[in-house]
Amino acid sequence: MVNADSWWDGLVRDRLQAILELVLDAMSDDYVTVEIILKTINEWDGGSRPDSWKARSAAPVTRPEVIRALGELTREKFARAFVFNGPEPYAVEFHPSRVRDLWFYPTRRGMAAVREFPGKD
Repeated sequence: MVNADSWWDGLVRDRLQAILELVLDAMSDDYVTVEIILKTINEWDGGSRPDSWKARSAAPVTRPEVIRALGELTREKFARAFVFNGPEPYAVEFHPSRVRDLWFYPTRRGMAAVREFPGKD
């Protein structure tokens, strides 16, 4: 029998997984900031994925949720954090306190994952 704790843990895990997918998808076309990710997920998502994509159930997402997802995605090497200071961006370590100065882009591993999401050819 499923107890309340395992039911709740399952909901939290499912939501986090969906947010990770939404955030990774939002950065798959260009370098993005947290603000761009939030707008892409919550406002601009112009049907780039089918309505049946389960990750859509997590929207709308909050800024803290996006920052948490970025921490996880960078730690697991699905994305990198960058600073634009000069002619070329350079990769830096992700830290939540620096999020206002950072741009994000998926790694090859991240792009491979994005291609597995529904509706991306």
